Amino acid sequence: FNYNAKLHNLVAVDENGYKRCKTPAGAQVLRTGNDEIELASGANYFICNVPGHCQTGMKISINVD
Repeated sequence: FNYNAKLHNLVAVDENGYKRCKTPAGAQVLRTGNDEIELASGANYFICNVPGHCQTGMKISINVD
């Protein structure tokens, strides 16, 4: 994931966290701007948890077959 680390971050969440833009307690917040994540089979969900960002669309779901 490549993004401007001065403006955004990256958090892996479950489907509920994705839909509600909620970061679970204890979740790892990535902030490098160049994060590599091994994706699991099935649905993978990620959000930016900077206030207001997820709510305005800064989130992604990736389905791996």
